[in-house]
Amino acid sequence: MPSRRLLRRALWALAQLQAGRPVTATDLAGHFEVSVRTAYRDFDFLRDDWAVPIEFDHTRATYRLTEPAALVAPVTLSRGEVVALFFAEKVLHQYRGTPFEADLETALRKMRDMLPEPISVSPGLIDAGLSLDVGPTYRSDPAVFAAVLEAFSRRCVAAIDYRSLSRNRTTSRRIRPWHVFNHRGDWYVAAWDDTRRQVRDFAIHRILRVTQITDGYEIPADFDYRRYAAGAFAIEKGRRPVEVAIRFAPRQARWIRERQWHPTARVQDTVDGGCVLQVRVSGLGEVKRWVMQFGAEAEVVKPRGLRSEVEREMREALTRYRATTSGDSASGPVDRGPR
Repeated sequence: MPSRRLLRRALWALAQLQAGRPVTATDLAGHFEVSVRTAYRDFDFLRDDWAVPIEFDHTRATYRLTEPAALVAPVTLSRGEVVALFFAEKVLHQYRGTPFEADLETALRKMRDMLPEPISVSPGLIDAGLSLDVGPTYRSDPAVFAAVLEAFSRRCVAAIDYRSLSRNRTTSRRIRPWHVFNHRGDWYVAAWDDTRRQVRDFAIHRILRVTQITDGYEIPADFDYRRYAAGAFAIEKGRRPVEVAIRFAPRQARWIRERQWHPTARVQDTVDGGCVLQVRVSGLGEVKRWVMQFGAEAEVVKPRGLRSEVEREMREALTRYRATTSGDSASGPVDRGPR
């Protein structure tokens, strides 16, 4: 398997020859700071291993192509690399509706075209035996996505119409995009909100219209997206981090121990086989929704406010279930579905 350095030198030399430029071993050696002897071996590699039609022109002391040659050299992929290419195609759907979609599909097609004919791993066999599901995702409007990226790259203030999920209404905002990111398959832009005078996360699939304004802006030198996002449990961010502790029953504890839920996560085992998960996060709404999915097998220990919120939600759910059960009992037996 040729080394990366050899591949870089060979591809550079091939590109020069393809462009019609005369290339000598001294040129290659000087460009990559290697010996002339190494450069001669590189040209031998092009001729013998990649079957590039080159010859040495003794009258000019340069190498030249004897006939047109493809710029892309033949590449053999290992079994693991073919599997990686398969998963890359599956992950591509995260970029549906983005300006990257067409380029990614073209790049993947080119890589597939580079595969040798006698390949040892059948892509069809891989597709039948492996699958990848990243869950349901939203499809962004490609024009909106492109406009957000352009505003970010040109540092243009953007006027947007944004449909809020929490209030279910559309508002007009002026934003200054600072960072575009993907979270669990969905795309967001972290932007300075002129109205609220703070950085907010906007889901790109909820942006209905984008109009660029000529006003320019600068991203503060001290803005670090990783630090900005570090305190969030998922997307939601609060003003200051809060210590959260959640006790899990033994059955769920086995699952909790298997994952790294947050950079600050610590897991402490309990005598009954359960565990207590402790995290330090800002924004508790997503934590509340997450912990409630475990039902009776998870209990918020702290903070007290979060514990009260979960208790209130569960009491309301219990009241609704009791009311529904009572109504069903009055009108007849409850339909429990197919048996």
